Amino acid sequence: MRTRLLHVFAVAALAAGLAAAATAAGPTPGFSQPGVISPNGKIRYVAVSRGTTTFVKAVRVLDGRMLRHTTLRGVWGVPLVAFDGTAEGVTRDGKRLLLETEAGQSTTRFAFLSTKTLKVLQSFTLPGTWAYDAMSADAKTVYLIQLLASTDSIRYLVRAYDVSARRLVAGAIADKSEPGAMTGFPLSRAVSKDGKWAYTLYQRSNAQPFIHALNTRDRVAICIDLDWKGDSNNLGAVRLTLSADETQLVIRADTDGKAVMTVPAPR
Repeated sequence: MRTRLLHVFAVAALAAGLAAAATAAGPTPGFSQPGVISPNGKIRYVAVSRGTTTFVKAVRVLDGRMLRHTTLRGVWGVPLVAFDGTAEGVTRDGKRLLLETEAGQSTTRFAFLSTKTLKVLQSFTLPGTWAYDAMSADAKTVYLIQLLASTDSIRYLVRAYDVSARRLVAGAIADKSEPGAMTGFPLSRAVSKDGKWAYTLYQRSNAQPFIHALNTRDRVAICIDLDWKGDSNNLGAVRLTLSADETQLVIRADTDGKAVMTVPAPR
């Protein structure tokens, strides 16, 4: 998928209506200002930066009471994974929270915090611009977007970070039928109930949109090119969903929830 991507400023303008809750973080969806909710739905984790300090809070959803808080040096945030406002970062067992630093710096940092104490358990730093993409259900693998140097377009790779080994896995996680760097920007995300699959709807400039199906357990990816009948440069306000039996990926209009396209879901 080597198609030129919309310039980052055009992307930000186009996606503004889809991500009112996002904080810009360079060429990535950015940070989630509302934070992210725990798997049991009871606690919201929020990261708010002021100057060079970030305040991390655990807030009870029921009544908004702050349960615990901490501070981190630097600008950190809860990662958004799509411009529809989808936030991630809490492990499925609810025990850890992953935060990232803002994109566009010489290095990008990631940190796992204990959700019980908000203390940093593990952190790692990578040279260049990176962003969180997904996490395996067992939290042993974190998937990252690696932005590549380019003069007139945004190109990137999906990489896997082995949490236990504390290192990047060699090579990119890519559909073998479409080698090379990816382009496009993420509009919407859907995840299978068991956390094995992370499906992301991408829009590209002057090319058909596609769904990136990431098997977070087996570290493989499948790209589904869509036969989109409308304006491929502006899909509008849409949301990617899974059918009840998880056999179909359904793109729905955000306004009325009507299905506008359905394709089989890799399983």
